[in-house]
Amino acid sequence: MDFNADKAALKEAIRKFSYRENHAEPFTLASGKKSPYYFDLKQTLLQPQYLRLAGRLVAATIGERYVGDVVAAGLTMGADPIIYAACLSRENPPLLIPAIVRKEAKDHGTGKKIEMLKGIDTTTPCVMVDDVITTAGSTLKAFAAMREAGYSIRHAVCILDRGEGGREALAQNGVELLSIYTAVEFKEK
Repeated sequence: MDFNADKAALKEAIRKFSYRENHAEPFTLASGKKSPYYFDLKQTLLQPQYLRLAGRLVAATIGERYVGDVVAAGLTMGADPIIYAACLSRENPPLLIPAIVRKEAKDHGTGKKIEMLKGIDTTTPCVMVDDVITTAGSTLKAFAAMREAGYSIRHAVCILDRGEGGREALAQNGVELLSIYTAVEFKEK
């Protein structure tokens, strides 16, 4: 894997398929905030070749900090494809173990809020994963569920940090944000 080549290729795809800028009519973000800048990463990540790049970049970023097995966790739906792609891109141990956090516990079956393999010890480090972080609201919901389940979390990895308070909100919870890109890298001049 060539990290820098993958990063450059994914950046161009995001610029082409996912980035929008409109100062006349700002976009409403999931956080409720208004912004002239919008990143619809699903438009890029729904394309297998770019999802593969995102998975490799996230796995490599996690691999820079951890040597053993790691739980990769995030709130469904935004984090799901990235987590699966990152887990598939790790060809050798240490393994990434997917954990998908539901917004609400299931109201049927076992009523689980976290979907992951049985028997994963809570001493296994956990890294939060998301596509875009603005205020980190979604990531912090998943973080709270994983912490409540007994996992220790020191890092979160995202494809794009919008730079609007998410990094600071995570830091207040003892979590360092590692981002592949920042919004500043895309904004038109």
